[in-house]
Amino acid sequence: MRGKGRPRDARLDEAIVEAAAELLVRDGFAALTIDAVARAAGTTRPAVYRRYAGRVELTVAVLGHRFGLAPVPDTGSLRGDLTALQAHQGEMFRDPLMQAAMLGVLADVRADPQLLAAVQTRFLTPRRAQTKDMVDRAVARGEIPAGADVELLNDLVTGPLLFRAILPSLGDIDDKLLAATVTVGLACAAGQL
Repeated sequence: MRGKGRPRDARLDEAIVEAAAELLVRDGFAALTIDAVARAAGTTRPAVYRRYAGRVELTVAVLGHRFGLAPVPDTGSLRGDLTALQAHQGEMFRDPLMQAAMLGVLADVRADPQLLAAVQTRFLTPRRAQTKDMVDRAVARGEIPAGADVELLNDLVTGPLLFRAILPSLGDIDDKLLAATVTVGLACAAGQL
């Protein structure tokens, strides 16, 4: 049995996400409005609101659409897996769309627990679960002892990239930073922190 109303138009879904992405990069998160997205996508405010409760939810969808989840690397070693993960995260956090969106999203979700839960569920939790999978494989291979603090590991490898994405004047997200986060992540996983 089908729900009420017309089925959603996938082309309009795509147009809304693409319009929002373009507006974010061009004008920044602070200037992103549902009206502007609707105009740029050639649709109406209600059409956008049927899909997204507001600009943070739309922005999270845009980020998910653009960056998705990289396949969980399985290189045969935790060092290799973390290096592959950080290469993907480096690309993601260097992207102008991510840099335009993150500071505004972080500010808005801090004031709204429901938005925070949506960001957590749709964007953060799946990525953090990937790191747990890497650590579980490393434990099974005998590379590291069981009981690694995966939450801390996630924070240590992602935090510096996020910090530089929202404050680019601190420096580039370069190979040196990516390698350092891998080294710190490995020390955390091995229980050396």
